[in-house]
Amino acid sequence: MQRGSLPLGTWLGIRVKVHWSVAVIGVLLGSMLADHVGWGIALVGVAGFLFSILGHEFAHALTARHYGVDTESIQLWALGGIARLRGESPTARAEGWIAAAGPLASLGLGVGFGAIWLLGGAREFDSPLGAMVVWLAVINALLALFNLLPGAPLDGGRIVKAVRWAQHGSRYRAAREAGRAGTVLAWLLTGAGFLLLVRDDGGLWLMITGLFVLVNAQVEIRAADIGERLDGLTVGDLAWYGLAHAGPDMDADSMLWQRGRLGNVGGVLVTDDAGGPQGLVLEDQLWNVPAEDRPWVLLTQLMVPLDGTTRAAPDEPLSSVLPRVDPRRPAVTVWRDDRLVGLITPERLLDRVRPGR
Repeated sequence: MQRGSLPLGTWLGIRVKVHWSVAVIGVLLGSMLADHVGWGIALVGVAGFLFSILGHEFAHALTARHYGVDTESIQLWALGGIARLRGESPTARAEGWIAAAGPLASLGLGVGFGAIWLLGGAREFDSPLGAMVVWLAVINALLALFNLLPGAPLDGGRIVKAVRWAQHGSRYRAAREAGRAGTVLAWLLTGAGFLLLVRDDGGLWLMITGLFVLVNAQVEIRAADIGERLDGLTVGDLAWYGLAHAGPDMDADSMLWQRGRLGNVGGVLVTDDAGGPQGLVLEDQLWNVPAEDRPWVLLTQLMVPLDGTTRAAPDEPLSSVLPRVDPRRPAVTVWRDDRLVGLITPERLLDRVRPGR
């Protein structure tokens, strides 16, 4: 979902993005509301709904910051929002409060919109604006209740994880238990949506939501298994510190010749004319260029900008870095004092997380 996202700037020190799918949902939701209150008020409702989701996610992010966990970004997309944390919760207590913060914020927004309606005069309920305020109050209350359902990846599932973690002391076992609860919940949601669909009472979105929960519950279980295998390992334990450097005029053929002379380079840091770091080229990218084209392909044409890579410090736990890794290009750049010092190649990382290791 990182692709197709529009940056909205940095709010309270956190990058905010919106995925193109939000426009689709905005149009569908606006059309539905406009049938009852007109397009002007409907647009206010859509904006209030998106504001409510952002409030939910910022509650997670700011609570995580309180417990020493930074947030990489907040992203809005078709089925809600995601706060991408930079690491794992340090304790079960922190996990529980970070999870609970979102639903509590949604509940608070619901109460706030309800208070606005009352202070504005409850007799105005029949007015379009009053009806929209009531709708926002109800939708926030429902958002809080839905997210409290006890199964990963919902907030209620993270609360289950926190409780079980506190009870038996194993973060990974607790995550698997929350994932299994999420799997059961997902099948219930999907089944309920299917029955409603058969009865011609809607249910499509409930089915889609159930399938989303199912997929992500399985991801949570696999992530717990991988995290357990990586427990105790730091980024530095897997990092390759023999990172080659090359200027902007280096071509793929010359770089591979250098590789034969220097040995495995893992990756190449491409610098500008002044020696400043610009981007990264992995060794497999070099080999993927057809042999006859290599003399004419510059590394600057292959490189990934450094701000598009997963960054980590050598002493960071590998299990906390893994959720930030882009699965399309699972490489980790290793930094010390804002200086690139090493690299974990996709091959080395995948070999480590593969079952049986």
